[in-house]
Amino acid sequence: MRRQFAVEACPPVPSYPYVALDRPSAPEGWPIVFQSLDPNADAGARLIELHPTRIVLRRRLSGVPMRIEMELSRYEGVAVALLDPEGEDDGVAVVLVHADPGLSVTLYSAPGIDDVVAQWRGWSEALGLPMLVTEEDGSRHPAYPMLGRLVVAATKLRRRRRGGLKHRRPSVFQRRSLGRPALNPSVHRGERELIARD
Repeated sequence: MRRQFAVEACPPVPSYPYVALDRPSAPEGWPIVFQSLDPNADAGARLIELHPTRIVLRRRLSGVPMRIEMELSRYEGVAVALLDPEGEDDGVAVVLVHADPGLSVTLYSAPGIDDVVAQWRGWSEALGLPMLVTEEDGSRHPAYPMLGRLVVAATKLRRRRRGGLKHRRPSVFQRRSLGRPALNPSVHRGERELIARD
């Protein structure tokens, strides 16, 4: 059974820009349904339904309901941005970035940078999207290379005598030389054998 949401039934969005979503720690916690500011929508708000692999955006424009659903793979990644790049406000936000700025979604925002790195990394892992670094010219690039939901790190050379197998017996002692066959093998006949029988 699918849940139905009505944008007009939602309470108005507070005017302050700070967002603090509870990131689910278990599959039962999805989807996350919340409101965000949208200057172009009626009442200045839109409803967002965030799943681990897709997102649904709902809003009303001039009384007409609109619904956009897309896979999260169409998003560029999760980036950190300043709330007021031109001003003196030190507020920062963690944003789910799309090529169309109207489809970008703020996942976390705060007046300071205390928890921004933890939120940035946490949302990147939860959604399986790269952590993006924003340059001064506005361009973005991944902070770490990723392969799907996995971060690709540089390979590390094995350090001798420091690994988990450092107490293992050296393999040189496991090599045994082949025995030589006897020149005059002795043959035993007519002897009684001790055999355990039931």
